[in-house]
Amino acid sequence: MTNIVDFFTQKDFVILGGAMGTELQRRGYKTKLPLWSASANEDAPELVEQIHTDYFNAGADLCITNTFRTTPRAYDKVGRKKDARDALNKSVEIALRAKEKAGRPVFCGGSYAPLEDCYEPDLVPSRQELEDEHGLICDWLKEAGVDFLIAETINDIEEAQVMAQSASNAGLPYIISFVVDSKANLLDGSALTDVLKVATLEECFAVSLNCRPIDVLDSAAHTLLENTDLAKGIYPNGFGKPHDDLGWEFENNDDSIEKFVQIALNWNKQGFKLIGGCCGTTPDYIRALSQTYQVQKQAA
Repeated sequence: MTNIVDFFTQKDFVILGGAMGTELQRRGYKTKLPLWSASANEDAPELVEQIHTDYFNAGADLCITNTFRTTPRAYDKVGRKKDARDALNKSVEIALRAKEKAGRPVFCGGSYAPLEDCYEPDLVPSRQELEDEHGLICDWLKEAGVDFLIAETINDIEEAQVMAQSASNAGLPYIISFVVDSKANLLDGSALTDVLKVATLEECFAVSLNCRPIDVLDSAAHTLLENTDLAKGIYPNGFGKPHDDLGWEFENNDDSIEKFVQIALNWNKQGFKLIGGCCGTTPDYIRALSQTYQVQKQAA
């Protein structure tokens, strides 16, 4: 089977699945911080697998493991630090089952995120903590059998550097993805151009932006296009907004499926190869993107 790097080389357009945590919530699962979506790997594995399967059926080429908060740090907050690795392993097992059922070449990426809050760069731990914990998580994901690593929703330049080095040390190809403002600065104020210099090591095969409203990422997109020769990715938020207690609150906004598809296809024409959805997106977002792309491709 083709590996993930060769797959990217062969494709002009690669579709990433959409949200997991908010989709669990939308389907009735009670996500609660600090574990948020992680507990679903243990008490609702069939639902997690169905969501992966629904994204593959909608046209996604890649899924991301539900490991955003299967970390010792997160589990320690509920007095269950020793259970973190089992939760991570279960998440990877679930994603790999969905992958096997897809019936076509698809890939499973091991997700790892900032150790604390993706929107709070002031909470970033010490350098030693970053190195110890991200290194451990990357090793666990590799041993669990993911096809690649995806360091996502990064808000701080030092944590970005450590997350990249941890992926490199694990010896797996990786995607790295950042939370930025409309001027393409990370939330700690670092310019994306500076972050790219320290976070795109040899094993990095794609750089992405994620977890912001469509218009914010659209404003920042040109900076990424102009400052890396690696494959470019982008996966914005959809319906709703962040919520301090629930993780996400569903309410009407402008980031509809129609808007997502229109701008996503324009991103692809500009040079973005990897496109998918983050918080608030659903399989309907991915299905509409895949189907519209196929229609346009056939008409060309």
